[in-house]
Amino acid sequence: MKPDDFIQLLARFSGQPIPATLNRHVYVWVGSSDDLLAKSPPGLFKLLDLHQLCQQIEKAPFGDKAAARILTDAIEVWLQREFLPIQHQRALCVAGLGLLYRYHLPLGIFMKLASENSLVVLAISSLDIEFRPSKTLPATIQFSPDAILKYITIELPSEAIVRQG
Repeated sequence: MKPDDFIQLLARFSGQPIPATLNRHVYVWVGSSDDLLAKSPPGLFKLLDLHQLCQQIEKAPFGDKAAARILTDAIEVWLQREFLPIQHQRALCVAGLGLLYRYHLPLGIFMKLASENSLVVLAISSLDIEFRPSKTLPATIQFSPDAILKYITIELPSEAIVRQG
């Protein structure tokens, strides 16, 4: 989907319930989440930055499984506190998606939020998928700059991906 078309969809969505024509109202924005929020109808989005959320976690996990559990719990608590069900349209922008990939967290927690009244945008910085190391890496290191994007979009149709610029 083109960015201008997506911004128009958000404008319509902010005013009234819209049945999802794709799988659900879950989209991937490839670009700056700040830019998305600036172009969107005022007050539509709540921002969940997973990196900021992790800074609020008080206990340090021991191992990846413990980290995944703690992060999942923190996301659920944040959603219950900050993304309350309301009578009008609402949207959630999730940034810091590298953490979902790093700890192999399922997208189900966000997929189940999506409805004709709730829209979810998974915002991935174009820097995260376009980074190239300046030096050649040793053969033992596999580098896949689009790994996060592939992980995030595995359950989504290609029409749900919005590439900025």
